[in-house]
Amino acid sequence: MLANILDADGRRLNAKIELSDGAVTLHSRGGAAGKPNLRNPDYQPALTLILERLKASDVQISGIWLDSIVAQSWPEDERLLAVPRELNGPIILVVGMIGARGAAKGQAKGAKGGNPTKRIRIGVPGATTLQLQDCLKAVREESRRVPAEIQRRVTSDMIDAAIARFQEGAHHRFDNSRDYDLLLPSGERLPPKAIFGIALDNVIGREAGPEDFSAGLGEPCFQIIEDAGYPIVPKGEVPPDASADADDERVWAEGALKRVQHLKRERATGLARTKKRRFIEEHGALHCERCGLVPSKTLGPMGDACIEVHHHAVSIANMDGKTPTRLADLQCLCANCHRIVHREQL
Repeated sequence: MLANILDADGRRLNAKIELSDGAVTLHSRGGAAGKPNLRNPDYQPALTLILERLKASDVQISGIWLDSIVAQSWPEDERLLAVPRELNGPIILVVGMIGARGAAKGQAKGAKGGNPTKRIRIGVPGATTLQLQDCLKAVREESRRVPAEIQRRVTSDMIDAAIARFQEGAHHRFDNSRDYDLLLPSGERLPPKAIFGIALDNVIGREAGPEDFSAGLGEPCFQIIEDAGYPIVPKGEVPPDASADADDERVWAEGALKRVQHLKRERATGLARTKKRRFIEEHGALHCERCGLVPSKTLGPMGDACIEVHHHAVSIANMDGKTPTRLADLQCLCANCHRIVHREQL
């Protein structure tokens, strides 16, 4: 259960806690990314209240561990911040000890402070979620998640503008990416959730935060970024050379063999979408470059689905390994002409 803790005056602290049978996890919810001196003033008061209220109840604390995403892969003894006998002193000293040990352990592993040294798990064996909620005077956290249909109002132009704002140093509340990067044509990598969050500001009329939406494969955040023509790649994956400055000279790697039920040539993520988008920006609408058909005029607003992207320089079938492909190597063709062209190439 995600919850918030209330202070003695009934004020909801800006500190998210997670309650489960046998454990209380205090999430970091620290300052904004790139601003290490910006601290969350409610973090330590929340930890103090949690420890005070647990000690005043009948539950027993078995230990306190560092529980950030990076720390979860460490051996448990390397994550241990406090054992039960160390929790009997003044709470203010206990809180200071936990913070100092968390920072030391994080730095020993290469973390430079911030969230990797803050999220902690307090073991309370035998206590149920409801018991913990009662003794901590916690209230279920109100969901602020922006519905998917609202997220999908973010446009490709908003993503472009968000990238520019990010590069100019615009304020945002997101940490650096952990698993995936948004890849620019220059090869620069940006945190996709931060970019989408900056773009989402325009839709919801306020500053978006990490709690407003999820990022990951299959989520609107990643789909919208890739629809805008920016591939999202796992961290550490070395992409093919894509160092050209202009979109028309941007290079995608295609044609690598990918195992599915049989071997087929792999198409670059976002390539067709980017070609269509740039084509519309140049010509005002999608049309077939062979017969001139403008499907949105004859078939209605969904007619653009008839336009397909054709490799007229080197076909996918004839690619040898990872073949560089630029937007100029592609054509927009209606489905009929596309099939005719492929028959002509046999």
